[in-house]
Formats: sequence, structure tokens, C-alpha cells
Amino acid sequence: MSKTGDLTKKDVLHIAKLANLQIQDANIEMYRTQLEETINYVENLDELDTTNVEPTSHSTRLSNIYFEDGTKNSRQFTQKEALQNAKSTKKSMFVVKRIME
Repeated sequence: MSKTGDLTKKDVLHIAKLANLQIQDANIEMYRTQLEETINYVENLDELDTTNVEPTSHSTRLSNIYFEDGTKNSRQFTQKEALQNAKSTKKSMFVVKRIME
């Protein structure tokens, strides 16, 4: 991606490839425009004064749920249940396409 903020057709195709999306040539300009608008919107956050805002890894008050030792988790999937809708498995594990180049 170019450092100037202007996306190119090549940038859009690269992002689509990373997202494992197939897009038609006729839609590339529309996606380029939408992605640029999104990036510009996110860049607006740079204008916010965050001096007194504590760093956090998330913005909600979620917390982990732990079970007491020895307690059975009845909501937990079995390995077979977890894999039943997987597109591809090998040795009881999910198989996914490589995403890093």
C-alpha cells in the first residue's frame, strides 16, 4: 500500500487476496473508494485528545470466565463437534490456507 493514503488497484487486489476474497474487475474502483473512505474515517481518530485515556486491549468490560477446578464445562464442544463443519481437516485439526507471504 502506498504511504500517501491513495490506494491503487494493486493495493485493492492485494487486500482482497489477503482476505481470501475474489472480486471482479468491475468492482475494484468501488472497493478502492470505499477502502479510502474507511481509512480516512479512521484517521479522524488522530484528532482526538487521548491524554487522560488509559491504554486497554478492548473497550468493553468483558472478563474471562473460569471454572472451578474439577467443574465440567457442559457448553464446551467436543473435538468432533468443533470440526464437523470445517471445510478441511487433517489429523483432527483445522486446515486453513496460508495467509502470510
